[in-house]
Amino acid sequence: MAKPSWVRDGAERVWNAICAAPPWLVLGSGWLFLIVYAHPGLMTQDSYDHLREVREGIYTDSHPPAINVIWSVIEYVTAGPVGFLVLQATCLIGGLYRVFRITFEPRRAAWFATGVFVFPPVMLPMAVIWKDCLMAGFLVVGVALLCSPRRGARIGGLVMMFLATAVRYNAFGATLPLIWFLFEWTPGWRWWKRYPLALAAWFAVTFAAFFLNARVTDHQMHYWHSSLALFDIAGTLANLDQDLPDDQLQTLLAGTEIQATHDIHASFRALYNPRSFLPLVWPDRYPPMWKVPINGYVPAPVAQRDAIERAWKQVLHDHPREYLVHRFVVFGHALGFSREQSDAGIVGRRVMWPEFAGKLGIGLESSKLQRKLTRPMVWLRDHTPIFTPWLYVVLSLILLPLGWRHRDVRALLISGLVIESSLLPLAQSPDYRYSHWMVICTVISVIVLTARRARNRENTDRVPPAP
Repeated sequence: MAKPSWVRDGAERVWNAICAAPPWLVLGSGWLFLIVYAHPGLMTQDSYDHLREVREGIYTDSHPPAINVIWSVIEYVTAGPVGFLVLQATCLIGGLYRVFRITFEPRRAAWFATGVFVFPPVMLPMAVIWKDCLMAGFLVVGVALLCSPRRGARIGGLVMMFLATAVRYNAFGATLPLIWFLFEWTPGWRWWKRYPLALAAWFAVTFAAFFLNARVTDHQMHYWHSSLALFDIAGTLANLDQDLPDDQLQTLLAGTEIQATHDIHASFRALYNPRSFLPLVWPDRYPPMWKVPINGYVPAPVAQRDAIERAWKQVLHDHPREYLVHRFVVFGHALGFSREQSDAGIVGRRVMWPEFAGKLGIGLESSKLQRKLTRPMVWLRDHTPIFTPWLYVVLSLILLPLGWRHRDVRALLISGLVIESSLLPLAQSPDYRYSHWMVICTVISVIVLTARRARNRENTDRVPPAP
């Protein structure tokens, strides 16, 4: 049965109105959708640590203290996480728009930017107050500025790369390809002048970011000794074929303040979980293997840190194969091969550490609309592979040779792959947020490269290919 003409006419008018919507309205709609979905901003342990330090005025280096500096300014205006949520969301959608403007006219760029912004694998981490999300926002703004024909804007791109590095310790892996391929002091310089200057700019940006974090740190927590080092020791020993005797392990781990006194190797095998280092140091169902601080303001004693570092070096020297097995298993979990990735509350709206949230005055309840919006996200997580990072790795590797002549696409893909590869030695859990920047780079590259190739032109971007 044919639809009445007034229905067809009304639908056509609505469609035409949507297509004619100005860019600001399209972008604002996507931005508002995230704010409504996430308000006031979901919190995890990292978020609580930052907010606690901001309010107590004591900054540690367990997480980048540059986050505390930024949040202290936001907290002066509006208390709680909502201001931080607005900042990271605005940076990302604004940066996406400017990146797509390199290839598309304004209205189409706005639609593509909004589409990427609300794409669940991109949007859901943005609902959480995380350094990973703020880093992504700064990076995408930096990419847009580095591609500008104006030198002042390109210098501003370096500033954004500095901010991204300041808020995420391993962001220097993402910024290197971006600055290397995109930064030009003077367009048209030959490679032997341009690339050394780009490398020098990257070193300056990275050094400045680490210098800033060092200057604003009040207490060094030496977090590596309390987390990754112990994780690597336990993971390596747990992958040995045979148990080492207690006396040998007591000698190896002397001074680390190991809690087990007998059947030490069996305790390692029981507590080791490649998905998290916390069972080793956090009392849950079993006593921890070590008592070390993983938050607060007092680091592990110097003697204990020295002993842990010595044991870590010895274990890796004696058992390199088992160490690599441990790291590749952890890396596989981070890439999503196990289908047991940690969503850390980004899908199910699970409130982490509710008692601590209450102390900080963070609301624990979601609205009915937020819960309804969450249900399809949970379905997507459980029934589709779109949150599986290794699929984006494969797609990036396929796109890389196809997009090599487009240096903005090349820079984005390599940036995502490099920061993803840093998870091999550094990952301590399979949180999806660690792959967030790589997913963003891949999705942008798919859209831009498809559009450019569809036009059947080799160089349609506004950034000329590198010599």
